Amino acid sequence: MSLHPLRRTMLALAAVFAACKSDRAPAPAASAPATSAATSAPAPVTVIATDFKLDMPAKVSAGAVTLRLVNNGKELHQAQIIRLDEGKTMADFQQAMKHEGPPPGWVRFVGGPNGVAPGQEATSTATLVPGHYLVVCSIPGTDGVPHIMKGMSLPFEVTGGTGAAAGALPVAEDTVLLADYSFHTSRPLTPGRHTILVENIAAQPHELVLLRLAPGKTVDDFGKWATTGGMKGPPPAMPLGGIGVIDAGGQGVFTADLTPGDYGLICFVPDAKDGKLHLMHGMVKQLEVS
Repeated sequence: MSLHPLRRTMLALAAVFAACKSDRAPAPAASAPATSAATSAPAPVTVIATDFKLDMPAKVSAGAVTLRLVNNGKELHQAQIIRLDEGKTMADFQQAMKHEGPPPGWVRFVGGPNGVAPGQEATSTATLVPGHYLVVCSIPGTDGVPHIMKGMSLPFEVTGGTGAAAGALPVAEDTVLLADYSFHTSRPLTPGRHTILVENIAAQPHELVLLRLAPGKTVDDFGKWATTGGMKGPPPAMPLGGIGVIDAGGQGVFTADLTPGDYGLICFVPDAKDGKLHLMHGMVKQLEVS
């Protein structure tokens, strides 16, 4: 019996970050830039992750919100944002994960910081409309149980807003478009700090994991290692952040500090039609930073 697609989405991402746990911490994403298209800085919200708990304010103002994930635990953690339609609760979400069938229509994936190593931080910015949300960590522990099953899910409410300026994402000099099933970069990446806008122009949810490839390795090597290869041996790449799962039409911004070398982009979200991971449909891209 196949897993519920919603659970597969969580677990596919979880497996990658758990398997890449090593003595070398992944490079954290840099803080979001202070300048936005409307000269209004996104509201910073700190999410504290421990083993196995997430802590953040119960209420957040609507608009462009930068989540700063601080990992005070001993394991890898992430802060995936999920919006629930009116009247739905965290209990409804937990119940939905137990059943077969497509993800319920009242679950919205809104991005958020991807996995971060113990003692590290990562940030990403998303536009949040008023409503009820969850922040969750689906990365599994050393026992293989996803952290969300150990209580790492926390509801929060997005309220009010401070006008149109609050909805502006930070200015980005680079753009990556997520399609079915490909990544389209606006220009070659160069060494240094980059602020990257990620837009999902596809018909279904996607995510972006930024990889730093080991010498001589490819994105396909990493995809096979993380799936059919059973995650045996040294990982062919290390995740360096990116944007969590976002629905069709969604956007998010993250920053990355790049040094010369080979990088990759990959999507592990299960397909809405056949359940195969999007990387198996060719949603991978290799980049050289020079």
